[in-house]
Amino acid sequence: MTLARLSAIPLELQYLASKELGPSDLLALSHVSTYWRAFVLSDKRWTEWFASISSWSDETLEQCLTRLNILDKLSKRKAVYLCLRDSCALCGEYAQDIYLPHIKRVCETCLKGEEFTVLQFSAALAKYDLRERDVQHILTLEWRNPSRSSKRSTKLVSESHVKKIAIQNLGSEATLQAHLERKMAEARRTYTARSEDYRKAVSTCAALQETGNLAAAETVVLARTGRKIPKAFPAFPPILLPVRPMDRKVVCFAPRPLVEVGGELLLDVNDSDESEGSGADGSEA
Repeated sequence: MTLARLSAIPLELQYLASKELGPSDLLALSHVSTYWRAFVLSDKRWTEWFASISSWSDETLEQCLTRLNILDKLSKRKAVYLCLRDSCALCGEYAQDIYLPHIKRVCETCLKGEEFTVLQFSAALAKYDLRERDVQHILTLEWRNPSRSSKRSTKLVSESHVKKIAIQNLGSEATLQAHLERKMAEARRTYTARSEDYRKAVSTCAALQETGNLAAAETVVLARTGRKIPKAFPAFPPILLPVRPMDRKVVCFAPRPLVEVGGELLLDVNDSDESEGSGADGSEA
């Protein structure tokens, strides 16, 4: 049957026939033409199938995406596709986890690679000398440590995404490395000078106070800037702070196996190998 004749089938019959198709067949049909793509995307079963996806810890994928504040970043169709295809996007081996920052299946071995390092958002920006406006289009996830009482969430990001933008801004990885080394050297020199200036000013002020010359002590300023002595010691430059990677499992979701039966998506009751869960309770590495 030609594409034209297929599209000429009455809409009611198209609808009835589509009900016999499962997610895999519908995904294949969506690549036939613009018309069939729109037809497939209008199928309300995507919402039902998406709602049926859960991890071994009984957290649904919708709950996980909501918790990480990325529910609007993953389409229901893409989510169902990822849960049906359990092969690693890199090596093709079995992959239990969906690595959410890249929205792809990744096996345990590949997940250990540098490409999947997870950093706190602010630490990643400091490490690669970037500003928020430079990375406003990359995917960030908000994670709350369940072992702490604080309700504040920590913004997480894939280091490889941030590094890629830094390389694009400067032209090459070698140029980026040279740039970072220069910025770190400048930061060390500046911090050393500010620290020495602060110590000298505090020491001078203390000496004047000991002699009872309080008026003169009040006039002591920093030599480098001419400003009054701050209450706190100069802050250590963010670019020089050690970066501590996060546990990669906190941004992974391990869906329970699903099977297609008669146009429906069901849990695979024959699969009895329970996983360790989605990593929602993970902690810093």
